[in-house]
Amino acid sequence: MQAIKRKRMHPLKRAGIIVFAVVFALAAVFAFFMICDAVAHNTARTVPNYPRQDLSAVLAKEEWSDEDYDLIYRQTGLTRAYFEGLDARPDEEFILRCQNDLFFEGEYEHDADTFGTAHDYFPDEYFAMVELEPGDVLISASVHTMGWKNGHAALVVGGSSVLQAFGVGTVSDIVSPTWFRRAANFMVLRPKLEKSEADRVVSWALENMNGVEYSLFTGIFSPKDQTDDPRDTQCAHLVWQAYYACGYDIDSTGGPVVSPKNIANSDLFEVIQVNGFDLDTLWR
Repeated sequence: MQAIKRKRMHPLKRAGIIVFAVVFALAAVFAFFMICDAVAHNTARTVPNYPRQDLSAVLAKEEWSDEDYDLIYRQTGLTRAYFEGLDARPDEEFILRCQNDLFFEGEYEHDADTFGTAHDYFPDEYFAMVELEPGDVLISASVHTMGWKNGHAALVVGGSSVLQAFGVGTVSDIVSPTWFRRAANFMVLRPKLEKSEADRVVSWALENMNGVEYSLFTGIFSPKDQTDDPRDTQCAHLVWQAYYACGYDIDSTGGPVVSPKNIANSDLFEVIQVNGFDLDTLWR
């Protein structure tokens, strides 16, 4: 029986098919990440889906009930922990401004800082923020890379200054918290520590983590714990390292790389203020 000869494909045709397949695959991957990026952008800010309420009756009370604290939280993003930490009666004007900010539905911009990474923020809006204390941590999920909300974090080192590691090609630096006040969302976290302990964390950070080179691969190609010799860092790692060097592990998952979301879910902190996150789920 005569064997059937298979016609060989011309090498150029075969190469063309391979090139087409590779281009198609790359285009599909690119399209997928663009869709993920669009989803991340469109969900960068959460505004309450219930109506605003008049708070004048509650604010006029001498003492608030559990229901009052819950109402104020859902209308302003200010938590009971914030109010219980005040030494004086809360500023009603500030509370009402936070209410306006929580329900703000303006258009935020989509700024692509580097390829694949974008930041959603309001160019002309500065949201009200509680008076910060040393040791507080600012968290935002408004930074996303290829659709993944990697976010940003910074350590408060003074009432109007934070220590942060911002991006590739930079070193950690002390700046104002303005970046967070313009972000599509932010949270203020306060450590459940004595003031002296929070001050110790800040002192260590200022002495050891200021001016450290930024690296996306801290915890992968370099040690996560660099207490003895900080060489590189990223935003969440800087905050984690300062606390870890003082005996507190604020990475809620314990993996080799710490993220802002990991810190946002640490049991060491209590939420003080929320803006732009879902008030029930926060960043879980």
